[in-house]
Amino acid sequence: MPYADSGSPNDRAPAPRVTKCVNEMPHIDRIVVLHDYSTARGGASTLAVEAVRQYRKLGLPVTMFTGEAGNEDLRSRGVEIVALGAKPLLEESLIAALAQGYHRNETAERLRAWIAANDTPNTIYHMNNWSQTLSPSVFAALRKVASRTVITCHDYFNTCPNGAFLHFGRSKPCELKPLSLGCTFSQCDRRNSLHKVWRVARQHHLNAVADFGRSPYTFSFIHERMRDRFGQAGFPVQNATVIRNPVQPWTRKRITAEKNSRFLFVGRIGREKGADLALEATARENLPLTLIGRGELVDAGRENYPHAKFMGWVPRNKIFKSARWARALVVPSRWAEPFGLVILEAAMSGLPVIISDQASLADEIDTNGFGKSFALDDPDSLIEALKLFAANDDYIARMSEAGYASAHTLCHSPGSWAEAHIDLFGKILSA
Repeated sequence: MPYADSGSPNDRAPAPRVTKCVNEMPHIDRIVVLHDYSTARGGASTLAVEAVRQYRKLGLPVTMFTGEAGNEDLRSRGVEIVALGAKPLLEESLIAALAQGYHRNETAERLRAWIAANDTPNTIYHMNNWSQTLSPSVFAALRKVASRTVITCHDYFNTCPNGAFLHFGRSKPCELKPLSLGCTFSQCDRRNSLHKVWRVARQHHLNAVADFGRSPYTFSFIHERMRDRFGQAGFPVQNATVIRNPVQPWTRKRITAEKNSRFLFVGRIGREKGADLALEATARENLPLTLIGRGELVDAGRENYPHAKFMGWVPRNKIFKSARWARALVVPSRWAEPFGLVILEAAMSGLPVIISDQASLADEIDTNGFGKSFALDDPDSLIEALKLFAANDDYIARMSEAGYASAHTLCHSPGSWAEAHIDLFGKILSA
C-alpha cells in the first residue's frame, strides 16, 4: 500500500538505492543527530546510527551528540562525536537515576556550548530518543534551534509517561489521556507506584522544558497509526510528517516456510511484547517455538516450557540461522508497536507473520496477505491462527511468496529513507 508522505519505497536490490546527486540536494551545512546511544542497542539506536551512516554516505558533514561514550566506527567515517559518557538509567544508582533521568544539566550545557560555537542557519538537528542518557534537558538547548529541529518519535515517551500506552500491571493497552487525572493515578508502571509518580513528574517537566505546543519543531512519525495515536492523546503537533523505517530482509533468498514446522519469536522476552502469550499458545498446541532475545521471562520460560528453545540475544546478521527453519514469526505484542522492524524483516524474507491487532502494521499484514492478525483481547484467536498456520502448507506458501515479493512496499530502503529525510530537511530550510 503506497504512502504519500513517506518518500520512495524500498526495492529488492542487494545494495541500498541512493539516487541523489550532490547538486540535487539542498544546501545543508551539517546534520546533528542526537540520541541516547551511539551504538546499536535496539531498534531506535540502530536507526539513529544508520541515519548517521547514510548522511555520511551522501557526503554530508555529521555530528552525533550522544549521552553515552563515542562510536569509533562512526569516527572512522568522519563523524564528529560529542559524547557525555553517561550510563543508562538502569545502570545508575537509584538516586542518580532519578535525578539524571529527570534533568541532566550536562546535556543542556554541552549542547548549548556546541550550538553557540558551531551553529549556522543551514544546520539541521535530528533528535531521536532522549529518555535514557540525555533526559528532557536536551530540549532546553534545542529550543533556540527548534525551527530547524526534526524530532523522530520511535516510541511514545514524548507524550506518554511510561512510553508505551500500556498498563504494565494489567498487561493491557491504555486509552487514558496522558497526564489526565486518570493517568496520573493509574498504577500502570512497569516497576511500582513510586516510579509512576516520578514518571508523571518527569513528563510535566518535559512539557515545560520543550513546550511542544508552541515551539516550531517538526515531528516525524514512523507510521501513520503512530501519528494518529499521538493526535488522539492530545499531543500538540504543529508540523508533522510520516517517514517509515528502513527495513532489510534477513535473507535475499526466500525462506521456504511451508516446509518448516517451528515458530519464531524475535524481541524482548517480556510481557509487553507478548512473549508469555507465544509460549502459552504454542505449548497448548504442542508447536515448537524458538525465541531470540533477552528479558525477565527467560528463566521461567526455560523451566516451564520444554517445547521452547531460547537463543538469547543474537546479532541481526545471525538471525537467519534460526529463521530459515521457521514456519512463521509470532508477534503477539500487548503494546501498540509503533512500527516493528522484525515484522517486515520476516515478511520480506518469506516468513508469514501472526501479529497482534495492536501493532501499527497489523491491518496491512492482513490486507496484503503477508500473514494474519489476531485480537489481543481474545486469547483463542491466537490459538486459532497457530492451528491454521500449522496445518495448511499451501496457505503458508502463498503468504511466504506474497511477503517475499512485495512486503518491501511498506517501508524504505536505507538509501530512500535517508533521501526522504534530506527532502524534509530541505523543505524546513527553504521555509
